[in-house]
Amino acid sequence: MRQRIVLFGDSITQRGFEIVHKGWAAALSDAFSRKADVINRGYSGYNTRWASQLVDSVAGEFERPGVALGRGEGAGATTSASGKDDIVTVFFGANDAALATGTGSKQHVPVDEYAANLAAMVDRIRELREPSPPAVVLISPPPVDERAWAEFTGEPSSNRTLEASKKYADACQQVSAAKGTAFVDVWGSIYDHGQLSECFNDGLHLSSKGNQIVFEALMKTIAESSHLAGPEDVPLDAPLWADIDPLNIQGSFEDHSKKMT
Repeated sequence: MRQRIVLFGDSITQRGFEIVHKGWAAALSDAFSRKADVINRGYSGYNTRWASQLVDSVAGEFERPGVALGRGEGAGATTSASGKDDIVTVFFGANDAALATGTGSKQHVPVDEYAANLAAMVDRIRELREPSPPAVVLISPPPVDERAWAEFTGEPSSNRTLEASKKYADACQQVSAAKGTAFVDVWGSIYDHGQLSECFNDGLHLSSKGNQIVFEALMKTIAESSHLAGPEDVPLDAPLWADIDPLNIQGSFEDHSKKMT
């Protein structure tokens, strides 16, 4: 049974499979080819307040037939909790950090509420997927190129700022530490690149370089965590063609299945 990796986030996740900008989600799917199903649950424009309404649905992506659920709603149903290697990334904050007094005020969520929403998401996902919840990875929002975003939106000044985005990134890291999740510091990784203009295609959404940085930062976190299964830790879901015995096809598949357990 394949590992599942569910990507839960805003437009930076939704657009993660973009070909034109070499999306980070597409790169992740390629890295786990024939080993994991990468499921994109990105919602453009969403903040954590709105995304909180979708947590149960997102957690449901880990259901598998045959085994009862844990303590959450629907406990006892004939669907399994997560597989031991499943992962869910939670990547919000770019919209929460919109200025409360700017044209993005509808999306703004105060930083304390943002942190509380993230924490509640982690708790709810774990509750719903007991007794074997997926590993949760919190990803910080990226910085913003204020000049480029203002130019893209046609406004005299940006409705998002570098300073505000850093506060939300710090809050995300604090929630991760409190909840014991893995953490990807996208804000720091992009900022440390030194050229924000190279990392965004419009000041907010990722360019090819920005997507590469996010992908590499995520893969680094996976590689360094003892709780996350990387591509090298997950077996292929079926034998390589060269390992299939034409005279004993069924036996070849049975032998491979034994290696997976």
